Amino acid sequence: MGDGLLQDLWFHQVEGVEVENAVSEGELVTVRARTGAEEAACPACGTLSSRVHSRYVRRLADSAVGGRRVLIELQVRRFRCRERACRQATFAEQVDGLTFRHGRRSTGLQKVLERLAVMWPVGPAPASPRS
Repeated sequence: MGDGLLQDLWFHQVEGVEVENAVSEGELVTVRARTGAEEAACPACGTLSSRVHSRYVRRLADSAVGGRRVLIELQVRRFRCRERACRQATFAEQVDGLTFRHGRRSTGLQKVLERLAVMWPVGPAPASPRS
């Protein structure tokens, strides 16, 4: 599968993410990607920073494709805040439309699960009629 097709398939509504590859193993599809933005805004003070502190891989569950679970392995960066007076010394970059703070699911999967939770009946299941 071409890189452009992978990019369109998984991240068509997300900017700043580059797909490296996708691997299908049994019931799991693993999409490996990385962020590509030059800088990120500190969540505490809003100051833009391009000073990279470190990198790590976030593993995000995503919506299933073709009956297979999808795992996104997204390499993200931690930045140093440039504002000396800021209480947040370092921070992890977030990708609008894909990640949220401390999230282990993609934003899309989180929205689906929230909708299901609202639709799910509360209380005991209704008794089935007897014949």
